[in-house]
Amino acid sequence: MCSFRVFLLSSLLLYFGATSMSIASDEYYRWVDENGVMHFSDAPPDVSLELDIQVDVVALEKQTTKTKIPTPDAPPAPPAPEAPAMATAVRLVSPSHEATIRSNEGNISIHVETDLPLGKNQTLRLVMDGNKRAPQTANSWQLNNVDRGTHHVNVQLLQNGKVIAATQSVTVFLHRATKPKAPKPTPR
Repeated sequence: MCSFRVFLLSSLLLYFGATSMSIASDEYYRWVDENGVMHFSDAPPDVSLELDIQVDVVALEKQTTKTKIPTPDAPPAPPAPEAPAMATAVRLVSPSHEATIRSNEGNISIHVETDLPLGKNQTLRLVMDGNKRAPQTANSWQLNNVDRGTHHVNVQLLQNGKVIAATQSVTVFLHRATKPKAPKPTPR
């Protein structure tokens, strides 16, 4: 087995040595035969024609005139910014007109919607029974400990403190249970 490896190794070395010598040759030849097949070899063909080709270097003339490159036109000015869209209408979502609210704690929830989001200087103000509450940017109110009875509610949309829109006034009825009076003790 060892002699086979030595034989194989020596064969490979001999093969690579032979191919490297042919690669090291300085001259290569190529030719096309009468059938149009191209051949490559390190030995010249039987019939050959030796050509001597000379290449001349042609100097380009230097341009002396300066060409002005046109500059692009300035981009058009952007259009003037549009005023941001602001709310112009308000609608009372809840409570509905003539709603009866039963709450022993006297709680009333009020919610409104605007046609667009509130603008920079816009607020909402709740008016209940003619009393104006402080303006706010939130679109809901939670009223607590409201007296039982009939109440009139509407909401105003303000811009810079001035009313620009308002909801229709709705009437709500708040029912609160009263504690029953303790019966008077009877004398014995």
